[in-house]
Amino acid sequence: MNVAQVRHSGGESVHYDLVEDFSAFDLGIEALSFQAPVHVQLQVNNTSRAMLVKGTIHTELKATCGRCLESFVYPLDLHYEDEWAFRTLATEDLLETALLLDKDEIDIKDRIFEQIVLALPMKFVCSAECHGLCPNCGVNRNLTPCNCGEGTVDPRLAALAKWQSND
Repeated sequence: MNVAQVRHSGGESVHYDLVEDFSAFDLGIEALSFQAPVHVQLQVNNTSRAMLVKGTIHTELKATCGRCLESFVYPLDLHYEDEWAFRTLATEDLLETALLLDKDEIDIKDRIFEQIVLALPMKFVCSAECHGLCPNCGVNRNLTPCNCGEGTVDPRLAALAKWQSND
């Protein structure tokens, strides 16, 4: 991205619409990959002190469900907000919080990738209704009903079955 147009005009605002292929980035998880290009829409506003950046990040990831181990497409829609300042004009506050720029040409791929990684859930689940795998026979309970676990109580928890609440 080139921010020269917005940099030199206080109060100026510029819209950027970027589409980038992130498939080369390694998410560090075998069961996760980019299914679609990353679409980034940004509004850059020059406040004379810094550039306020707001926008959205849209993409789709191919993930594996942590319950049933089936692959599914995980849509990712993120809000992006940032502050950019040129190093030579940055105040002490901006030196600590803003993305510091040395030139008008900016490569924000790493910044966008960082936002995507931070938004990933700890565990991917294909749907809230996913029943997962049977711990006894291993069948996918979303596809095949399983009666393995009915009526059996874990021996470690058997004493709790005798406990009654005095509510």
